[in-house]
Amino acid sequence: MQDIEFFWRQAVTFHGHSCPGLAAGCRIAFDALVLMGLEGRPTEDGYLCVAETDACSLDAVQAVWGCTMGRGNLILKPRGKQAFTFCRRGEAEGVRYCWSVPRPLPKAQSDHEKIEWYLRGPADALYATKVVPVPPLPEACAIPSLTCTACGERTAESMVRLLEGRPYCLDCFQDPSRFLP
Repeated sequence: MQDIEFFWRQAVTFHGHSCPGLAAGCRIAFDALVLMGLEGRPTEDGYLCVAETDACSLDAVQAVWGCTMGRGNLILKPRGKQAFTFCRRGEAEGVRYCWSVPRPLPKAQSDHEKIEWYLRGPADALYATKVVPVPPLPEACAIPSLTCTACGERTAESMVRLLEGRPYCLDCFQDPSRFLP
């Protein structure tokens, strides 16, 4: 198993810069790997993450776990919480990590000091964990596309609406006149 520094470098490269939020996500994702007994980034799509944020920490989770929405092993449930549930598809339980560092942090702490604390501080001072039930999740699948009647753009079949039997993307369905001359 690589140490957290290896994954931190990958997260920074993926995200484009270092910041405390990225460090929080890196720490959680790394600790989840360790807890689940993985020797590095999962190589199969059966491992997945349900994320409750779309903030910087999510980029670290993607870098460490290799999960993406396109592969179907990253599920975003925007709840405004720094919380992530890691599990294996088909298993009844997963582990939910919720960042719990109180805010505001002391002003004397620089971003560098926060990053170091987040990456190396005691887990129980940084986040809470609990085993949670995971409802059955659908298998990742390719969805056929249809051409929108109004704008002509290809759109996933699950994201179109029919109007008089013709497919419209969600934007055109809400305002079909937006592409008329």
